[in-house]
Amino acid sequence: MLILAIALLATDQDTTAFPEQMPGLMEACLTAATASGDVTDTEDSHKYICAGDAAARLWTFLERAKIRSYEQETPEGRWLSREFPLGGCFKRVRLPDGRPADSGLSCTIWVPRVTGDAAAAKPEAQ
Repeated sequence: MLILAIALLATDQDTTAFPEQMPGLMEACLTAATASGDVTDTEDSHKYICAGDAAARLWTFLERAKIRSYEQETPEGRWLSREFPLGGCFKRVRLPDGRPADSGLSCTIWVPRVTGDAAAAKPEAQ
């Protein structure tokens, strides 16, 4: 009976820790993206894409936190997507020919860049 109570408490801690666990998971994704060189610039942000273990941990956490997924149909197949502030994870579930996919998971984090307008709007230090 004691083991069951401990297991239930451990399960509750995993799901109630949102968003407290997100900084560590996002840091792992940023580190993996930087190490693999998968960092690009967009017009208004730096885009970091991670895959592998970092993406799998982030996807699993979002799933356990009951972040609702939505489907996207693309030329590469059907994808489930889960979004979070500053990013999202994307998992391919079907290939273009309709067969189940067994690979294709990545997470993207967008870090906003300071633009000329934003820099001009900052108050000066006194």
